[in-house]
Amino acid sequence: MYLLNTIFLIVGISISILGVVSFFLSALTKFINAPGGPKLKAIIATSIGIFFILLSLFIEMPME
Repeated sequence: MYLLNTIFLIVGISISILGVVSFFLSALTKFINAPGGPKLKAIIATSIGIFFILLSLFIEMPME
């Protein structure tokens, strides 16, 4: 696994964790810059985190 894929994986996991936790604790949604209410912001953050995780696992991106 390349370094860039590892970075994307770490960022994706952290965004997903932030999204899941902010779904239950709505005070954390102030860190998520997305339109909508707290639940929508949590869903958007979780979706983007899952996208980054899938991107890092299925596409090899060499960092040169």
